[in-house]
Amino acid sequence: MTSDRSVALRRPRSTYDVIPSFVPVSIRDVTLLESLVLFARRRPHGSLVALLRDNADFRRLFCASALSLTGDWVTFVALSSFVYRQTGSAGWTVLLFAVNSLPGVVLLPLIGPLTDRFDRQRLRIACDLGAIIPVVGLLAAFHTRSVPLALGCLAGLSIAAAMASPIPEAALPNLVASRELPLAQTALGSLYSAGLLVGAGLGGVVSAAWGTSATLVVDGASFAVSALLIARIRQPLSKAMTTRRIRMRADTAELWTFVRSTPVVSAFLWLTVGLRLCYGMVGLLPVYALDGFHVGDAGVGVLYLAQGFGAVLGPFLGRRLVAGSMRRRLHAAGAALALFGLGYLVLAQVTAFGPGMAAALIGHIGVGACAILAVNGLQLATPDHIRGRVMVLVFGLSSAFQGVSSLAVAPLTASVGMPDTTRLLAGLAVVYAAIWMVGVTRTEKARKIAEPDTAHGDTPGLTR
Repeated sequence: MTSDRSVALRRPRSTYDVIPSFVPVSIRDVTLLESLVLFARRRPHGSLVALLRDNADFRRLFCASALSLTGDWVTFVALSSFVYRQTGSAGWTVLLFAVNSLPGVVLLPLIGPLTDRFDRQRLRIACDLGAIIPVVGLLAAFHTRSVPLALGCLAGLSIAAAMASPIPEAALPNLVASRELPLAQTALGSLYSAGLLVGAGLGGVVSAAWGTSATLVVDGASFAVSALLIARIRQPLSKAMTTRRIRMRADTAELWTFVRSTPVVSAFLWLTVGLRLCYGMVGLLPVYALDGFHVGDAGVGVLYLAQGFGAVLGPFLGRRLVAGSMRRRLHAAGAALALFGLGYLVLAQVTAFGPGMAAALIGHIGVGACAILAVNGLQLATPDHIRGRVMVLVFGLSSAFQGVSSLAVAPLTASVGMPDTTRLLAGLAVVYAAIWMVGVTRTEKARKIAEPDTAHGDTPGLTR
């Protein structure tokens, strides 16, 4: 006859079931042991270290993105100092952001369908290897002290980035489990700022030790290693790829129909527009360091470090606030845009380097949270067959409006001065965030936004 105790030991879905049968019953009954088993079960899903350890393909994508972004910032920081020293103009320095943003925008009608119709893995490898060519051109520009050549090569890197950057965002839901997607996207999205954080410091060290040309060698090597890591990814980056035929008009029409019919997607795209419309003032950071605080090239790197550190913190803080709710995600993202504006309003007021660093840190916590919450929301709301085009659209809107904003900053700075230009764009960020939040609230009242986070059928495991 079976005892009640033995029945209890065989009950399904119990923490006892994972304890080997040879373990004494007295130990198997200990509550602490049950807790340890539950902890061991849950830990892999909540830890970035565990996710990187257990998911080799995500680890390769993460490391490849980290290397290429760090190399880019090593070059960009060195290029900022190079252009300012050659021209002595704040306008030329801000123009770098425009050149870094706009050239790839003109190719967006082609890049979007490419990302959905072609193998994303091969496309990313081609972009990484192709980016080495303009890096070699920058070596020549530094050697000949040619600013136009440097800007032309930067435009080439912008085109390569326009094709390569949306691919990890579009492919990520295919590489990680749905429950791990928010954590994975937060980590991947924060790499842009982490690359700045590490790249700014590394660029200063490499430039001081071996010269500015050495920074370009680092950048070129980062692209080569990135291509190698992407080539080793085993899972497909494109699950919904059906044909290699590109139909630019039909594919673009399908994209806009999806955007118009999905309120959450529309809301996050409008938020992206607002963030990047005000982003041109970030290009004034080197000028604040050199002419505002008078701290030299080292101060440029340190101010970029403060910016990068804030933008790394932002995504992780934002993720903790949303807790799987689309409504909280929307409200937190709007508040983050306002925080960006408030940080730069403070920056325009201070005269000391320490408070300036704090203001940049606070402002870019807002930038990091706003950008990553928007991207992750779009990933959750978009099916794989169109996700590439949506991510390219996000990248295009970001590049276009950031470029336009940067172009506007140059004449504004010349006419009204650096502090007033900063106040104007920072105030615009706060006002835009307030108006956007009103629009989101009205959409919520019309019950057009689902709760909790939405996901399409090709993203299994997420509630609708």
